[in-house]
Amino acid sequence: MTRDELDLLHGYLDGTLAEDDFRQLQKLLRGNFEARRMLRDLSTVNAKLQELAAINPVTLKLLSPPHPGGVRRSHWLEWGAPRRWAAAALVLLAGIGIWFATRPTERSTAVEVEIVQPGNAGLASPNVALQEHTKVKVHSLDVRSGEVHLRLPSDVNLVMSGPAELRFVNAMHARVLHGKVTVDVGEHGKGFVLDTPVTRIVDLGTRFGVEAKPDGLTDVMVLKGRVELFNPRKPQHAAALEEGEAVRVDAAQSLARIVNITGSLKPGEWSTHLPPADCNIVSVSDDFGASEGYHFYRTVPHGLRPGAMVYTNRRYIWAAAGGQEFPASLLNADVVQTFFGDLKLPSYAIEIVVARPVELFVLMPRRGIPQPWLTENFTRTGEELFLDELNPASPPHVSFEVWKRTVPQAGKITLGPANRTADGRPCGMYGLAAKAL
Repeated sequence: MTRDELDLLHGYLDGTLAEDDFRQLQKLLRGNFEARRMLRDLSTVNAKLQELAAINPVTLKLLSPPHPGGVRRSHWLEWGAPRRWAAAALVLLAGIGIWFATRPTERSTAVEVEIVQPGNAGLASPNVALQEHTKVKVHSLDVRSGEVHLRLPSDVNLVMSGPAELRFVNAMHARVLHGKVTVDVGEHGKGFVLDTPVTRIVDLGTRFGVEAKPDGLTDVMVLKGRVELFNPRKPQHAAALEEGEAVRVDAAQSLARIVNITGSLKPGEWSTHLPPADCNIVSVSDDFGASEGYHFYRTVPHGLRPGAMVYTNRRYIWAAAGGQEFPASLLNADVVQTFFGDLKLPSYAIEIVVARPVELFVLMPRRGIPQPWLTENFTRTGEELFLDELNPASPPHVSFEVWKRTVPQAGKITLGPANRTADGRPCGMYGLAAKAL
């Protein structure tokens, strides 16, 4: 990186960037992974130094390398002496674990936020009325109930679902004390950091959801793009999550796969709770194991219709077959978004639990050889759907056959692998849907 690029990072951390410089920084971060990583690391070290200074200013002075021309910036990092500040950073970070448990509450910064949609949010703080498309400076937000949609100066969009409390470190860094927040960083918010009591999420250009739970656990799910998880107590990488993956994190940094997400027709609306009582599908599970990643299944009650998403990790939607109406037997059925990928397992089992007697549908790609579990337990209906690109300029290109089975009582049904080619290769992943008898 050049000195000018490093100065842009310095200026951002200091809060001294002019508008033109800020645009240059956005362009740099969009196209330079090394710059994003450098900003992330410097933000971490700088924040820890500021916290340490609040505890013991003498320690900060001892760690700070001298600068022959005096202190040029408000923080201690100087590009003319990279070895000195790197060594000091190592000393500092080695001691983080000792003082972390007793560190003072992280200072908050007033950030001007735009109220995109106040929704029906009831606020505990700030004590102001939220009006659509108005801007207000806040250090934190405490939403008692309902939902509020905010836009930050960094163009990051946040949807808080009460009860939830959020504190701002700056326009690119916030902390969820408790509750559920959905984040969309847009085009200019890459590198946004969201902390919870047990994990730090660094956004790499995506849409993701976080819920800091009362039991101390944190749920993280990626709706689009990719995030990285870090141990908030020290700059230690914990995991990377791709689109369609979700985990539950505890204080020991252990990760547990979240298998089921309940959604709605809007991609950003999600929950790790069970589907509502009128949904025919209770849960979906599999025997894939850790080697297949942290993929989740998303159940959308009454969600099968033209334009509904097919997979949790690909931008495909369901569409009517060419020249036909969308099958009435499937319209508004409860649907499961599965995930697309080249599964390493030659054989696998997927279990779906239904809440009552149903017609269970398997939407299988019309290619390859159907497996015995399908042909022996399900019947072709003669109907079909198309898998369509989310891009309207791309024509539908994959046909899916509709298979049906009558399930006479509530319980668990075991399904198997997708169709296979003659040499055993998988032919894509199928979808699932159910309607009450």
